Amino acid sequence: MRYLSVCSGIEAASAAWKPLGWTLVAVSEIEAFPSAVLAVHHPGAPNLGDLTRFESWPVLNINLLVGGTPCQAFSVAGKRESLKDERGNLTLAFCRLVDRYDPEIVVWENVPGV
Repeated sequence: MRYLSVCSGIEAASAAWKPLGWTLVAVSEIEAFPSAVLAVHHPGAPNLGDLTRFESWPVLNINLLVGGTPCQAFSVAGKRESLKDERGNLTLAFCRLVDRYDPEIVVWENVPGV
């Protein structure tokens, strides 16, 4: 199984899937600390950066797309501004990424209310 991880953080999915022997093809993370952690723990997986710029990313051969777009725009603990919140629009970028790469499996984590 070859997968792309977006909004990767420090890459919890890879920790969970390590025993399965799946291959992390690339990550997408913009924050400095998680990016540094990813570089150390997954040096063979390039960090493609900003999810909203996915159209400039290379063509990738993946079976699975995994990501957890920011939940603050939808969460009952947040302001619930939905797509008025810039972070909420990352959900739409995630959907467009699914269209582009057409993976067999999509794993998306978010919150009730989205």
